[in-house]
Amino acid sequence: MINNFKIAYQGSEGSYSEELLKKEFSKYSFIACESFTELLNKVSSESCLGLLPVENSIAGTVNEAYEELINSGLEIFGEFIKKIDHTLIGLSNSEFEEITHVISHPQALQQCSKFLQDSKLRITPVFDTAGSVFEILETKDINTAAIAGEHFKNDERFKILKENISNHKENFTRFLLIGNEKLESNKKENNKYSSVLISDDKPGSLLKALNIFSDLNINLTKLESRPILGRPWEYKFYIDYELQNVKTQTDLIDGIKKVSKEFIILGHYPKANP
Repeated sequence: MINNFKIAYQGSEGSYSEELLKKEFSKYSFIACESFTELLNKVSSESCLGLLPVENSIAGTVNEAYEELINSGLEIFGEFIKKIDHTLIGLSNSEFEEITHVISHPQALQQCSKFLQDSKLRITPVFDTAGSVFEILETKDINTAAIAGEHFKNDERFKILKENISNHKENFTRFLLIGNEKLESNKKENNKYSSVLISDDKPGSLLKALNIFSDLNINLTKLESRPILGRPWEYKFYIDYELQNVKTQTDLIDGIKKVSKEFIILGHYPKANP
């Protein structure tokens, strides 16, 4: 049984993760975690759910989150896509012309790299976007600003110094709902899989595996290679694909196993609405 309808997330109050949870799971309570490791341990040990950011449309895959998810053995039960609107936030008495230093989560800094370079601002990564806002409140440093969501504009303690500072206005982050036990209330149709493929160390082995997807008319939505830690020059492949038919999934697994070392299914879940 899921523990008291709780969902753990990486970040602090006011983060994009918490904002998404409040919208999608308003009847749940939320547990803030400082790191992906803490989040996954919390989900594993307390039998709650977790929300994990795994991919951004500008910065790409959040490799640390993806790797820790794979190693955890937890299952994916759903995905959500959230529009990200980064803003530069200072204290209420700050002025943009006086800002010399910017703090935020490494992903946010990367997603706003053009603005930061053009503004010639010194940057320091911290564990969370929302946490960076409260850090400037604690230090009372009018020369330091934070990058976080536009929802802070309603807080009189802060001032929005610059809006829409992402490298591209079409900035979206993909989140996965993970756990050991799925939501009983979830009545959406499972139509997407996430998996990890480790191909044989033989010529054409990856191509043979991909041909099986093609032969079964399966649409791939993600294909990305990553090095296997501890095994130099060996690679695994993150593969997401759309599929509902159980018989086709069985045929796929049977075929892939014949031409690869490993094929790990991370979850079968409803595809996020665009």
